[in-house]
Amino acid sequence: MTRGRLAVAAIVGCLLAVLVAAVVLTPRTTDEPLDPASATPDGTRAVAQVLGQHGVQVTIARRITELPADGVRGATVVLTRPQLLAPHTLQRTMALAATARRLVIVDADPATLQALDLPVTVDRLEDQPVSRCSVEWLHGLQLSWADLEYTPADFDRTCFGEGGKGAVVVLPPRGRAPETVLLGSRAAQTDKTVTDADNAAIAHRTLGASDRLVWFAPNLATGDSAAAQGPRWPRWFHPAIWLAGAVVLLVMVWRGRRFGRLVTEPLPVVVPAGVTTHSRGQLYRKAHDRARVATVLRLATRARLARYLGLAPNGRPETLVGHTARATAHDPARVAELLYGPEPPDDAAMTALAQDLQQLERQVRR
Repeated sequence: MTRGRLAVAAIVGCLLAVLVAAVVLTPRTTDEPLDPASATPDGTRAVAQVLGQHGVQVTIARRITELPADGVRGATVVLTRPQLLAPHTLQRTMALAATARRLVIVDADPATLQALDLPVTVDRLEDQPVSRCSVEWLHGLQLSWADLEYTPADFDRTCFGEGGKGAVVVLPPRGRAPETVLLGSRAAQTDKTVTDADNAAIAHRTLGASDRLVWFAPNLATGDSAAAQGPRWPRWFHPAIWLAGAVVLLVMVWRGRRFGRLVTEPLPVVVPAGVTTHSRGQLYRKAHDRARVATVLRLATRARLARYLGLAPNGRPETLVGHTARATAHDPARVAELLYGPEPPDDAAMTALAQDLQQLERQVRR
């Protein structure tokens, strides 16, 4: 296989690896509040799992189109966060739940009550909900806290309230509407409070009335009301962004580095070595860097002398000085001064040092 084909195969393999990683790393849960797939403190995953362990078949829908048109007969339908649905979607939900055994609406606000034409008013509940209850399947239970308190117009089946009011109101079937339960508290569902007081029992008795539970949990991405202002990107959008980024990086590597043999190209201009050396010397002279020039000259001379004399390039200075002195019949002190001496004080001394080093090297080569 040629290098080009290997490069293409490597790129394809990397793309497949990134795609698989994006699919695997895509979260299977959500952090939306009151969502049965969310394990966050505001999620309701614990309630959904406990109901499933007690034989209740839980079906999750986040869009109105995901609600089974003929699969809610005899089932319990629970709607959370109704504020995220437009009035026509709320009315369609009520119509689809006409054959259900019970419809539970959590935190229904005035707009929801008006859209569904329910004879109930709603107010904020500031005090602790009382345990007074006229709903038989909630009798004797205590709700830890509630946000809303409902007041039905014609029916007195209320719970956790006084004076015909309650955090829970049960409306009997009327027209094409099934039995409707208004639950003005999230405490009986969220993971952080389901174990407080009798919240777990309230959730089980309210949502587990039948062997099938259809959980309609719209979120910011699937709601169609003005309150749903969150991002509407599909779930595959973020993995697709990562995949596109990986493709861009791979294309940059592919186009930036050609795989194959190196190709020699002729230089556009050939500069003689003498010209380069003269120009560098002019730069050193202009900078008055005699210390650097002396160091460069001495290093080069010592390296060539060691090679001429058969010595190690990084040997001891006294060894190189001794062999050089014997080869040239010079005083070892003079040789040591030339090869390892101090910085020349002026340009004249610098020139003299260069000439002496050149003469010393010539004498060794003879």
